[in-house]
Amino acid sequence: MTREQDDYYTMIIVDDEYGIRQGLQQVDYESLHIKIVHVCENGLEALKAMAHTPVDILLTDIKMPLVDGLELIRKVSQSHPYTKKIVLSGYGDFEYAKKGMEYGVLDYLLKPLDFEEYFQILEKTTALLNQEREQLLRQANLERKAKLSAHLLRDKFLGELVGTTLSEEAIEVGSASAEVLLDEQAAYAVCLLRFQYYPQRPANSKDSDWSLIIFTLNNLLQDLWDEKGHGYHYVDPFTGQCSLIVNSGELLERITEENTKLEEELEGIVNALKRFRGLFKSYLHYVIGQLVDTATCIRRSYLNAELKFGEVQSDSSEISSEQPASQSVEIDVETAQANGKRIIQEVKHYIQHHYDRTITLDDVARHVHLNTSYLSYLFKEITGKKYIDYITEYRMKKARVLLAETNWKVYEVGEMVGYENPRYFTLLFKKLTGQSPQDYRNSNYNMHSKDG
Repeated sequence: MTREQDDYYTMIIVDDEYGIRQGLQQVDYESLHIKIVHVCENGLEALKAMAHTPVDILLTDIKMPLVDGLELIRKVSQSHPYTKKIVLSGYGDFEYAKKGMEYGVLDYLLKPLDFEEYFQILEKTTALLNQEREQLLRQANLERKAKLSAHLLRDKFLGELVGTTLSEEAIEVGSASAEVLLDEQAAYAVCLLRFQYYPQRPANSKDSDWSLIIFTLNNLLQDLWDEKGHGYHYVDPFTGQCSLIVNSGELLERITEENTKLEEELEGIVNALKRFRGLFKSYLHYVIGQLVDTATCIRRSYLNAELKFGEVQSDSSEISSEQPASQSVEIDVETAQANGKRIIQEVKHYIQHHYDRTITLDDVARHVHLNTSYLSYLFKEITGKKYIDYITEYRMKKARVLLAETNWKVYEVGEMVGYENPRYFTLLFKKLTGQSPQDYRNSNYNMHSKDG
């Protein structure tokens, strides 16, 4: 009997050995109603994949580069407690098994793998999932939606906090919704970490490569900043610039002195990135913005940090006063073009953070302080596209990812990319892709099934 896609349990395989990954994919998972949705060669790739598509079963090796199996299991246990974890390793050290069991590992298998034993463990795992599915998976879906919503709200609010000047009331409402603790009458500072080649992405960077970089920065800063109680972080998804909001009294009390505790923490973050030498093609530099005494002035500290970066760039590219007037005119033109590009970059940034709701050209124009007609002209001049065409294509790109990699209903996907009317979303999707959302999902699923 053929099951619907939603009736299958999803599974991810993580192992740094190509031959083992290939061998594990030859098992008859169909008879166990299991679908392999991801095959990764290290824990970092697995964390990124599971951030978008949580799975029911995780099979992982222990010793891998970047993020090893135990760290992967620990993080998955925190973010996806309902995922069943099975460890596969060539290391028969009891301490590994003992540590894994602390994180809720269901079984521990040694290489070379006994496929009969492996099949039996999968049977036991699916039996356990069957017992939990009706009640716990319904609860898990609600929790995942809530967590995704909370994450999006927090990211959006923190982006607005450093990107715009918010009133005390807006901060109170926004921090409550995003579950961010900010005391209006307290000291704050914003530190910026920026790629050496900011604002351009690394040369020849693919979208998937850049997405992994942004994911890694978020993951690292969550561990080394937020969870250490220093404050909150925000990573600009377009530039990779990291804003660290400092609200720790210990870090702020000596901010005006040299060799502060804050600088030590920032150096620690920069050094921690060295473990990802193969991922980052540019070094990170940091500056510390001015100390402010209220949450409404956090934006001021951010702008001060931006100014410090600008001063460094100006010092390295200072224009000689002896240059002829004609050259100065050329520079003015270049400056105007650069300003236009920065404005459109900010527009794109705004779209990337608000595409999940209705946003008009008027909304964006107000955000960048331009009139609508000029922004419309500037946007097409810089990008070669009309505003409405760009935002529609951006939303449909996001919709294709959600349709291919998640089990959200079609109307839910439409809502998540800013379309409240399911019929209108379907019409637009078909117009741009040539397929209905359901047909796109089905063909994408069939393609991956053949590849697997």
